[in-house]
Amino acid sequence: MARGGSRMTGFREASRQLNEMGKAAARGVGRKSLAVPAEMLARRVRANISSHNRTGETYESVDVLPAKSKRGVAVEVVLQHIAGVQLELGNSDQAATPVFRPAIDSGKDRRFQAFADALMIEADTAIIRKAARDAKKAARG
Repeated sequence: MARGGSRMTGFREASRQLNEMGKAAARGVGRKSLAVPAEMLARRVRANISSHNRTGETYESVDVLPAKSKRGVAVEVVLQHIAGVQLELGNSDQAATPVFRPAIDSGKDRRFQAFADALMIEADTAIIRKAARDAKKAARG
């Protein structure tokens, strides 16, 4: 079964800029850019939980956290409350009512576009900051 996909365009310039900047700056740009679609996904998951949530703890446990990655940058959307596992997977007493899968499937193109926009903005901002630092350093001598 073929997976549906979206094609993201316009990344050649951003890729060139990321390759020219330092490793730490590129990671910062990546982390900030990935946080935008991750927050959008977290809002969608919270919207799916709100109809099942009675105390508010499950709703509040949805968060965007930095993920461990051996290479590059990663962020993850997590549902930390134990009731989230019961909602997503179900158990012998409760049928599964997924909250993540519908959130992931809906609005995928908007999240891709938001990531693309954030990446371009963050890369340009990092370049401007570096130029300002270099100018300040050159003015000092």
